[in-house]
Amino acid sequence: MVVPRPVLLSSFTGMRRLPVRPAEHRPPDFDDKFDADTLFYDAFHDSDGRVVLLGPPFLNLEPAVRAMQVTALPSGSACRFELRNWNRHGQVLVQAPPGTTGLDLSLPIGAVSVAISPGETDVFAGRRVMFTLSRNNRLAWIKDWLRFARDVHGADAALIYDNGSTAYRPEALRDAIAGVDGIAVARVVSWPFRYGPQGLDATRFWDSDFCQLGVMEHARRRFLTRAAGAQNADIDEMLLTRTGRSVFEAAASDPFGVARYDGRWVSAPAMGTRRQRQPTHRDHRFTLKKKPVRRYGILTADAHACPPKWTVVPARIPDRVQWSVHAFGRWLPGRRKSSDFSYRHFMAITDNWKYQRSGSEGTDPAQTFEPDGDLASHFEAVDWSR
Repeated sequence: MVVPRPVLLSSFTGMRRLPVRPAEHRPPDFDDKFDADTLFYDAFHDSDGRVVLLGPPFLNLEPAVRAMQVTALPSGSACRFELRNWNRHGQVLVQAPPGTTGLDLSLPIGAVSVAISPGETDVFAGRRVMFTLSRNNRLAWIKDWLRFARDVHGADAALIYDNGSTAYRPEALRDAIAGVDGIAVARVVSWPFRYGPQGLDATRFWDSDFCQLGVMEHARRRFLTRAAGAQNADIDEMLLTRTGRSVFEAAASDPFGVARYDGRWVSAPAMGTRRQRQPTHRDHRFTLKKKPVRRYGILTADAHACPPKWTVVPARIPDRVQWSVHAFGRWLPGRRKSSDFSYRHFMAITDNWKYQRSGSEGTDPAQTFEPDGDLASHFEAVDWSR
């Protein structure tokens, strides 16, 4: 179990983070979902000897953060730092002397002391890690998700951020992972921060959902720097290989350490009907048919494809390239996609937190779905009993 050490604005100042979205484009629950209070999610030592403070973007707080004075504890040494204000994410990288256990931050808006956690990159050194953000996913789903990755891709480690689950305590998640054979190392990180308001549609106003991008950089810098590979996938996603090759092997052999791939939606046989029990991944056997569309007048794309996901060798991603959910900032090598892999996105593996997804396949599913033989053959390769 890992518990971050956040710094909240409300603990030392009356200032708050202000949203950038125009008021007329905010839904009624925007303020309830917006994280106005978290200055930093956590403070820890990274593998380069820096102290990393990371959190939501600084926005209106940036002038105060840039002007702050940082003092290392217990030495009392003044510290230089670098501020990074990235896409929906902020970082302060502090050059602190060896033996630093805390920091005093003196900002124009107030002062606060910060406790520093150790980095744990050695724990995952050489491991093939599955990492994700999860809230209230059924423990049986999480165990099957790990079993699939273990037997298809050789995953042997798990890093799961629990975003304030109410269906069980984080310790129950930890114990469930411990029951999966072959997962040699695991960490469950308590991540109770607000997920944040999402965009209005696929392209507009993606400006306030800070939580998941914070997980990406926290996982990268506190845990994964020395991992052999790290696969970013949600619990409702499983990755198929068209060649039989592990995605971790593909990332390791890539010149830039990246394997990136599209996904497809899959549904269970009882499409559109009331199910008598909770569905599993293995109930899903039908894939949403492709819908070819023209892009730029010359390229053919699948309008039903899910946005890309990825697997990387963490140490080979440049330090100044931000990890994001579907890509890597503006880093061109991270925008390539491989046709050797395709993930499946399971419609009924959800508690419908975002929208009513399960049972939403339509009135005539046979017109839009087709049997997925590749998925079925991958299921047969998994030992679901251990």
